[in-house]
Amino acid sequence: MMTCQSIVTWSPGKPWNEQREEIYYKSCISGCYPPLMQQASWTLAAPFKEQSYYRSPSDSIANNYTLTARNLKLKNVHKLKSSSVTGTSLGSAEQRTASPRPTLLNTLDPISLCVPAHMPELHAIHYTDNQPLTPEEQFVVMHLHEKEISKREKPPSRNDIERYCYYIYNGVQEDMLAPQDKEVINEILKHIPTHILANPDLENLLASLKEEIKTDYHIGLMKAIVDYILMDPAERERLFIGSTPRPFPQRVVRAPVPWHSSYEEVKSWNEKNLFVVNPLMPTLQQLWLSQYSHLRFVRTEEMCCRDLPLLPTEFEEVIRRHCVEAHNILQNEWIPTCASIFLDQKRKWLHFAPENDFDSSQRVESYFHSVSTLMSLQLREMVVNSLEDLLAFFMIHKDGSDFTEPYQEMQFFVPQILTVRLSVEEPKIVFEPPLKECWGLMSHCFKEILHHAEELPKVERFLFPELKRDDLTLSTVKPDELLFTEYVNKLEKIFESNVLGPQKYLNVYRKYSNLLNNSAQQDITDFLKEGHSLEINSLTKLKREIASMHVTVPLALFCLDALQLNEELCNRTQNLKDRLIEFEVMENRKLNKRYMLLACMALAVCVD
Repeated sequence: MMTCQSIVTWSPGKPWNEQREEIYYKSCISGCYPPLMQQASWTLAAPFKEQSYYRSPSDSIANNYTLTARNLKLKNVHKLKSSSVTGTSLGSAEQRTASPRPTLLNTLDPISLCVPAHMPELHAIHYTDNQPLTPEEQFVVMHLHEKEISKREKPPSRNDIERYCYYIYNGVQEDMLAPQDKEVINEILKHIPTHILANPDLENLLASLKEEIKTDYHIGLMKAIVDYILMDPAERERLFIGSTPRPFPQRVVRAPVPWHSSYEEVKSWNEKNLFVVNPLMPTLQQLWLSQYSHLRFVRTEEMCCRDLPLLPTEFEEVIRRHCVEAHNILQNEWIPTCASIFLDQKRKWLHFAPENDFDSSQRVESYFHSVSTLMSLQLREMVVNSLEDLLAFFMIHKDGSDFTEPYQEMQFFVPQILTVRLSVEEPKIVFEPPLKECWGLMSHCFKEILHHAEELPKVERFLFPELKRDDLTLSTVKPDELLFTEYVNKLEKIFESNVLGPQKYLNVYRKYSNLLNNSAQQDITDFLKEGHSLEINSLTKLKREIASMHVTVPLALFCLDALQLNEELCNRTQNLKDRLIEFEVMENRKLNKRYMLLACMALAVCVD
C-alpha cells in the first residue's frame, strides 16, 4: 500500500516540521490536497468548512464537528430545548400506546448461513427478547450485524487510503493539539521497576520510549480529528475521500441472563417502594461517616488527660458538659446539614410527594420514615459507642481494689477516677459521699448519655415547619432496653469489686477507735482520779503516728482522701494532751500556793 510519504520527495538535510509545512503548502497550492483546517482563526483546530459561514466563536465551537447542530445558534437554544421537551413527552406517550418496537433480532429474516467452524449452523431460528442467547448464537448475531454494515459501506480504494494517511500526518498542525498530560507518562513509568529506571545504561532507551509515546499520542489525536471531520459527507466529497478503513470490530459476549426481565421488574419496584436505594440515602451516610461518626457524648480521651481523680460532683459536671456539647452539635449542625441536603436536591425525592391535594401522601411519608430510620440508626450508633467508651473507661479498674494487708500503696499505680473523703461521725468513720451515692452517680452518667440523645428533631421539622405531630423526634436507645441493662450490669460488677478496698482500709484506723467513741476522754478522767504520775510522751508519739499516715490512699477506682480524718484524730489527740498538760499545770499551781503559804509562815516566825 502506498503511504502519504510516497507522494513527495523528502530532503534529509531539513527538519521534519519544516519539510511537512512546506509539503502541505505546496499541496494546497497545487490543489491535490484541499486544506482540512484553517490556518488562521480565532480558535484552535477550526475546520476549513467554517470559513464559508459567519459565526461567532461560541457558535463556531458548537458547530465544528456535530452534524446535527451545525446550524444551531445560541439564540435558538431555548427554542430547541422547549421543542425537545415537547417531543420527548410526545414520544413517551407514543411509546406507551404503540406496540413494542422490533429489535434487530426480530427484523432479521429466517437465516441459514454457512458460518465458521466454531459457530453452530442455525436454520430458520426466530429470536425474541425473552429468549436468552448462548455465546455461539451471540457470535452469529454479531457476524450478521457486521455483514450488514459491510454491505452498506464501500471499502476504501488505494487513493482513499493515501489521502486519508496524508491528512492524518499533514492535515492537522501540531500546535492545534492539546498537550499530553504529564500524569500519563508518570502513570506509565509506575509500571516499570525502579531499578530499571535508575539504570544509566538504559537512559537512551527510556528517552526513545518517551518520545515514541509522545509521537503515538499526537498521531492518535490527529487521526481522531480527521475521523471526526470525515463524518460529514460534504467534507468527504470536498477532500476526495470516498470511505475510510473500518476499525476492527469489538465483540462482547454476555452470559445468558434469563432473569433479566424479572430483575428489571424487581429493580423498578425497589426504586419506587424501597427507599433505601434512593440516592440521598448514601449521601446522608457519607455525611455521617465523614463528619460526625467520631462524635461521642463522653470524650473519655479528654478525661484521661485531666488531673484525675475528681470529686464525684466534679466528675458528674464533666459528663454533663460533654453531653450538652454533643447534643448541641447534633441539633445545630448535623440535622440542619441533612435538611439542607434535601432542600438542595429536591429532584431526588420530590416525585414522592402528592401532585395535588387529593393524592395520597403515603409515599412521601414512607420515604421520610426511612430517612428518620437511617438517622436514628446513626444516632443510636453514637449512643452505643459512647456507652462502650465510658464502660471501657471504668474497665481499667475491673480487677477491683481488694488487697492483702498491710496496705501497700504501690499495688495501685493506675490513676484513680473518683475521690472519696473520709470523715468522722462518732463513733465511726464514714465515706463522704457514701459509696452507695457513688454508685448512683456512676449509673446516672450512663443515663445522662441517653437523656441528651433524646428530643433531637427529624428533618421534617426543618422541611415542613407547619407539621404538628408527636412523632417528629429521632428514636434512640431506651433505658429499659436489654442493651443498656447489660452495660449497667457490667458497670455494677466493676463497682462491687472496687468497694472492698476502701472498706478494708478502714481497719487501719481500728486501733484509734477510742479517739472516735470518746472512750479516751473517759480513760483520761479515770486516770487523773487515781492520781498517777502523768506521761505525756505517749500522746505525743500517738499524734506523730497519726500525722504520718497516708493522706491520699489509691484504691483502683477510688482514691480515699484521709486528710480531714487524720487532722480530726490529731486534734483529738492534741486535746487529750492539752487536758493532761492543763491538769499538770493546775496541780503545780496548787503545790506552788502551798509552798508560798509555808514560806510566808516561816518568814513571819523568823521575823518575830
